[in-house]
Amino acid sequence: MTNIGISLGAVLAGWVVQVGAHSAYQLMIVANAVSFAASALIVLRLRPVEPGPAAGGPRWMAMRDRPYLALTALDGVTAVQFKVLPVAVPLWLIAATEAPHWLISGTMLLNTVVVVTCQMRAGRSIDTPVAGARAYRRSGFAFLLACVLISLTQGIPGRAAAALLPAGVAVHPIGELWHAAAGFEISFALAPERATGQYLGVFGLGAALAEAAGPALIIFLCITWGRPGWYVLGALFALTGLAAPLLVRWAERHRPAGQPQFVGEEAPSSATA
Repeated sequence: MTNIGISLGAVLAGWVVQVGAHSAYQLMIVANAVSFAASALIVLRLRPVEPGPAAGGPRWMAMRDRPYLALTALDGVTAVQFKVLPVAVPLWLIAATEAPHWLISGTMLLNTVVVVTCQMRAGRSIDTPVAGARAYRRSGFAFLLACVLISLTQGIPGRAAAALLPAGVAVHPIGELWHAAAGFEISFALAPERATGQYLGVFGLGAALAEAAGPALIIFLCITWGRPGWYVLGALFALTGLAAPLLVRWAERHRPAGQPQFVGEEAPSSATA
């Protein structure tokens, strides 16, 4: 649903870019504000959920779990990829390529189609932390390939760029699916049941930092620096993915007492449950 919403917004934003009028941009901002108000009304209609009894244990237990914090940081670095399509690709397409501007909306629609149709299939086998670590590794290489393909659209004819850009954009959501499934699996499976909320709150800090710092980093690397910046960004994703299995093994060795150890691919996890 999130990807569908993003794509609908991208289509409307693509129309605004094509029109280019000041009033069109103002209309887009007002429409965005109205959509937030509508979302608030929907949330207000939901029934409150009563909190369960508080569990014993240290109040900041998750902040003392160094392997989990390391995985949080790893996921945060990988989560910068969420800003590639909505931030880097539109700016790159306009500033560095001869591709038609309507591809800005087309790339977001392509991303939605891939995510919606392939999400269940991509995450079906990621049912242990070990499998999640491998998915992180695969996602890193997928992001590297996508970055290379997108960078190659600079300096070539518009039609060639229009053909090559969707190829890179099609590879990127495959990595996104593996990354998302890996994050869900690892964050749930490595969190003690008595402190799931605390652990998941800490794990969300990685994505929040990527949300805050990701656009500036991507603009500096991919737009200001240009093609070499794409290679650096892709290499960063690949190296982060390679580090995931090492960190998961560290987390498994230091799992809090009373939690099961998932050393293979057979045991179920809290994420799949």
